[in-house]
Amino acid sequence: MRLSRLLSALPLVLASAPAVALPDAPALASVTTAPAALFVELVVNAQANGALAAVTQEGDRLWIEASALREAGIAVTGNQRIDVAARSDFHATYDAPGQRLLLDVPTALLPTRRIAADPRDHAQTIVDTGALLNYDLYVQHGDGRTAASLWTEQRAFGGFGTLSNTGLFRAGALGRNGYVRLDTRYRFVDERRALTVTAGDLITQALPWTTAVRVGGVQIARSFRVRPDLVTVPLPSFAGQATVPSGVDLFVNGYRQQRAEVAPGRFVLDNVPVVNGAGEARIVTTDAVGRQVATVVPFYVASELLRPGLTDFSVEAGALRRGYGITSLDYGRFVASASLRHGMSKTLTVEAHAEAAAGLAAGGGGVVWAPGLWGALHGTVSASRRGTTTGTQITAGYNYTGRRFSMGVEHIRRSGGFADVGSFDLRNWRGGMRADRASASINLASFGSIGLGYIDSRTRDNSRVRLASASLSMPVGARMSLFAAADYDVDRRGASAQLRLSVPFGRGGIAGAGISRQPGGDLRVQANVARSVPVDGGLGISADAAIDRRGTTYGQTTVTWRGPHQQVDAGTAWAGGSRSTWGGVSGSVAFLDHQLVAANALPDAFAVVATGAPRVAVYYENQRIGTTGRSGRLFVPRVTAYHPGRFAIDAVDLPIGMQAKASEARVALREGAGAVIRMPVTITSSITVRLFDRAGAALPPGTAVALPGGGATVVGWDGIVLLEGMTGPVELAAIAPAGPCRAHVTIPRGGVLLADLGVVRCE
Repeated sequence: MRLSRLLSALPLVLASAPAVALPDAPALASVTTAPAALFVELVVNAQANGALAAVTQEGDRLWIEASALREAGIAVTGNQRIDVAARSDFHATYDAPGQRLLLDVPTALLPTRRIAADPRDHAQTIVDTGALLNYDLYVQHGDGRTAASLWTEQRAFGGFGTLSNTGLFRAGALGRNGYVRLDTRYRFVDERRALTVTAGDLITQALPWTTAVRVGGVQIARSFRVRPDLVTVPLPSFAGQATVPSGVDLFVNGYRQQRAEVAPGRFVLDNVPVVNGAGEARIVTTDAVGRQVATVVPFYVASELLRPGLTDFSVEAGALRRGYGITSLDYGRFVASASLRHGMSKTLTVEAHAEAAAGLAAGGGGVVWAPGLWGALHGTVSASRRGTTTGTQITAGYNYTGRRFSMGVEHIRRSGGFADVGSFDLRNWRGGMRADRASASINLASFGSIGLGYIDSRTRDNSRVRLASASLSMPVGARMSLFAAADYDVDRRGASAQLRLSVPFGRGGIAGAGISRQPGGDLRVQANVARSVPVDGGLGISADAAIDRRGTTYGQTTVTWRGPHQQVDAGTAWAGGSRSTWGGVSGSVAFLDHQLVAANALPDAFAVVATGAPRVAVYYENQRIGTTGRSGRLFVPRVTAYHPGRFAIDAVDLPIGMQAKASEARVALREGAGAVIRMPVTITSSITVRLFDRAGAALPPGTAVALPGGGATVVGWDGIVLLEGMTGPVELAAIAPAGPCRAHVTIPRGGVLLADLGVVRCE
């Protein structure tokens, strides 16, 4: 009762008590936290690079040095500290448990990464000293006369270069009989600088608007053929962007050409090998969760252009060759010429040419321009002075190559006084001419293709030729194809046409039949059958026959047999009452690696694969070439020069006891030369011994054994030790449980396969 009365009076006491002053409580907004120094990992658009950065946290603020952001690939300005939590252009979140600073940055602030296609390495060629003789014998009989000719080439090659001579021997011909020398030259190739030096009989290198001539002299020229690793044309670049780490696939005309992993930001795919002409690229980015974004980009590659900064040139000087194929040593005036092409940009290439002789000077220049996706334009202007006579030449043209449509036009105008090294030595030469050319082709996909052409030419004697042509090629059914063509001579009002139906059969065989109309109106019915010679040799045949409406028959039959050492041809032809027959044999004899080898003609590179063992299968570019003979060698006649080709042997199929130190080699060979590719196969000795200790017990399995020459092995069950590739006295050092010991073994010479030499004491 008293307690309840006290509690009821307590509010009245508190209300009458005097107020006591207390300090004001601080407002929540004015609470301050001491700056905290942090070391965090920067994660940009979900990609961490593992680098740590110093961050100062002051309440909700996150201060970081601008240099640290730039090192993480974020484009910020200035050198002062930046409060990333207050930035409006990207978002920052501090992950305290993971000690990470998560930055969500737009792609505009991230660097552009350039991703180039994997470069092709330059393969240094190999060559051995050797020589060869190419020959081609041809005999023909017709109209009561027999004629024969023998073309030969003698060639020596090695590290010094290539020295060759070609000539032709004729007998029974209507013209001059006997031997006529054709070309004699020395050639050296500097592959690193893509240069060739030629001395002797040569053909000057010409631009599309200049004339090439034969001279006897010296030439220094660029040769991109010796460097297949170089990209000579400007290739397109394809750009895209990714907000998170993604994979990028590049498809060109529906085929995947490149795949790469990209970081967040913009990227550019550089120097992607694509087809010439117009095409379409599709860039597909795929993030970690499988979301895809595809971008389609059209492009155009003009093969007439040179890559920016690349230079192609040729310089020649010598005496003009006269009577080629008729006389051996007929040379005329001394001439000199030079040609140059240089890539100025991805869309512009400049060209220049100059030539001179006694009483003649000529030169000119031109450009090739590819404006975007619309093909390539070219134009040149040339001038000449021959004595007191001057002349000019102008060319202009346009080419476009597409997947469905291609076209080209060209105009050439040459004044009557224009002369060059190909014409100034001719008497009473007048060089005036004018020519216009236009052509087009349309690809109808599964329906075939259409071709159109027109030529309008005025020659130096003011005669004019105008020809129009059209062709159609299309499939008929599942296997057959139809070809139709027509030509019309505008000035002579003459037309010709043909219609042919072809069907393939077997392996490399084709048969066809058709009808044709000759310009004079004569109709002919034709039929043909052919089977090509297999790549690895064998028999090929070709037979054609025709009959006109007067009953006159025409025909030709050729049979070809290609063996491992030569190719033999024989045939006959007839037209009305005239008939002729012919036959020929061609091949070569090469001397390489101290051996003479007979083979088919060797215009390009060739090789000898030496294994030292017979019956070893040899492959070139994954194609079986044959097996080595008794000498352990195999001749490989057709090798693409300067291309790093893969030579291999079948090591799996080697006889028991044989071992190959190397089963494949990627090798590049020089043009017109040969090399020996050695992949030795050796007979190995494989023997076993059983090591026992002093007490007569087998050494336990796993005991380490040191071999001569620094090798090592281990003991197997029952003390067995396998020894391979050893002959004569051999000392083995083992670390047995009872202590180190040594064993002495004598292995018979001559190769022993899986022989057991019994128990050997290790003492």
